[in-house]
Amino acid sequence: MSMNNNKEGDLQQILTLNMLSSVPQKASFLNKVITSSMVPARNFASVAFNVKSKFETAYETKMKTIASQPKKVIEPSNKTEYGQGYYQQHLKNMRQGYVHPYHSDKYPLVFSHFNYMKTLFEAVGPEQVSPHYESLSRSRRGLLFIFFYIGTINTISRFGGWSHNEWIRGMIFHHEFLIAFYLGYIEVRHFTYFLGPKFTVFYNVYTRYETQQLCSMWADVTEEEQLRHLRHTKEQMEYVRLNAEYDYVKKRALVNFLTNEKLNVEQHFHNRALNMLKMVQNFENQNLRNHLREIALGSFEKVQQTIKDPATKQGIQKQAFQAALKGIESGLMKYEADPLLPLLQSEMQARIAHFKGLSAAEEGKLLSLTTEQRRVIADNDRKAKIDYLGTVPNINNPGIKSHEKYKNFVEMVHNIHKSELKA
Repeated sequence: MSMNNNKEGDLQQILTLNMLSSVPQKASFLNKVITSSMVPARNFASVAFNVKSKFETAYETKMKTIASQPKKVIEPSNKTEYGQGYYQQHLKNMRQGYVHPYHSDKYPLVFSHFNYMKTLFEAVGPEQVSPHYESLSRSRRGLLFIFFYIGTINTISRFGGWSHNEWIRGMIFHHEFLIAFYLGYIEVRHFTYFLGPKFTVFYNVYTRYETQQLCSMWADVTEEEQLRHLRHTKEQMEYVRLNAEYDYVKKRALVNFLTNEKLNVEQHFHNRALNMLKMVQNFENQNLRNHLREIALGSFEKVQQTIKDPATKQGIQKQAFQAALKGIESGLMKYEADPLLPLLQSEMQARIAHFKGLSAAEEGKLLSLTTEQRRVIADNDRKAKIDYLGTVPNINNPGIKSHEKYKNFVEMVHNIHKSELKA
């Protein structure tokens, strides 16, 4: 750095000598003074620059060393006393003063300058803001009217040379205010109806504000007008939606009703078929018991006839008497010598032999139902059918039960039931 500075100083000295050599000889004394004083000044400047360079170099080296090392925070030896902030340090010495029981922030008993602004704001009240939008000209129409009215009177008075309104112009308007009023009025009227350059920033902001308000009001009015025309359309769409929802609910109710009725009909047919099969089985068993009863009664009747026959009566009585004597003798009555039991057994075997070797068709024909039994089964099935058809749907809704259509339906079902029963 010092070598470069020396070179720059030598170059500056050479240029200065060349410039002075071109000056006429009349300025020889000035040349001598400058030449004699230049070398010490150059040397002093270079020495000062060298000192500054060394200082900056040492400072940069120190800063790099500090930046490379971690920052060390010197902690106080007594952390309890000096390791806390001012507030934490003095918090233990703070005490709460006396507070009157009737004193509160809302209704203070002690007034001070701390509550002055609050009291002032409460006395003034909130800012009176219009709840609806009003433009600048609308909200300040009275002030603008007075301004334009007085300004117009003063203008006409000045142009007409009248002096009876000098006191108003002297109190309110000066000449510069009147000129500003003329220019402002011309600009406002001009930019209200015509497009033109803006003379001030105020009119640019004002026109943008009014344009924005116009667009906003235009959008609001258009939306309200559109909503007014669309109200009937939305109502019709709502009716369509409600009708579709009603149709859906009605369809689901009808589907549920038909599904339940289908299950009920299937259960009804199953119960009717099961009842018919049970009745057929009972009648077949009854027919079988009737045949067995006929066999037993016929055999017994045959034995009775044998007993009543005079040719066999005495022999049967003697055999029975002998069997009774043997029973009395042995002390136990048995049927070994009974003369009637073999007759009954032989008669029953003779009657049962007729039913042995029957085919399935002959057995079915033997146990088949009679015409009366078939009529009873048919009548019971028909009665179950009519009872099912005469049963109204199980509806728990009292509103539906009290409806006129439901009452007519129940009456129609009952009439059909009565006509079927008569038929």
